[in-house]
Amino acid sequence: MRSATPVNSTMNLLVQQMVSSITERDGQRAIENALDWLRQECGCERAMFYQFKGALLLTFVTSNVAGRWGQLYQRGRMLKEDPVIRCYREKLGFLDWREAYTRHPPGTAINDAVIECGLLPGLSYGYTSHCRGVQGITSVCSLNGMQRTPTVSDRYLIASLVPVLHMAGRGVRFRTRDLSEKEVEVLQWVREGKTSWEIALIREVSEATIKYHLKAIYNKLGVTNRAQAVGEALGQGIIK
Repeated sequence: MRSATPVNSTMNLLVQQMVSSITERDGQRAIENALDWLRQECGCERAMFYQFKGALLLTFVTSNVAGRWGQLYQRGRMLKEDPVIRCYREKLGFLDWREAYTRHPPGTAINDAVIECGLLPGLSYGYTSHCRGVQGITSVCSLNGMQRTPTVSDRYLIASLVPVLHMAGRGVRFRTRDLSEKEVEVLQWVREGKTSWEIALIREVSEATIKYHLKAIYNKLGVTNRAQAVGEALGQGIIK
């Protein structure tokens, strides 16, 4: 018990130093720097930070992770299929990837990518905030390719830093302006250049449903077409 105080004091100093650097940089760069720092302090080869709301991916930043993992996420279905994310829809906090993969066995594509990208052993920390404006947004920070068993200090660092990264991510600037979660997701796909038919396939709904969402989006944003909707949404910080 006596050793806990000096350990925590040292960890607090490290966290304070990292937090002070985050406030001086933009969110994306801040998260990248924080992940690099965590890799060094916690003895892991790779690190990742996700931020999502429902089925919508808001932030995705990695450090020393091969492109295949990011490619899977960019296809738009990983929030449904990733065993770690599936666990975090039930309960937040620390999660060993082995436990996640036991509870929700991954498909072949995910399993192959995990092996190829060297993501095991892995430890994640899931966090959400009840602050006004970011309710319902979940942040997940993962330490991957760990070279040693995570220590109490490792867990203290990640648990102290993630709430700051949560506010530095896109989620803190996520303002729906009365748009529903589904409407924002449709806007994100429109931003990517997807047609109504393509978005319908991704969302597994009819094309008529997507057109209905678009009409509602136009009315709420006060615009008349897709280009104007994207421009207005970017200007308001609804999408990025």
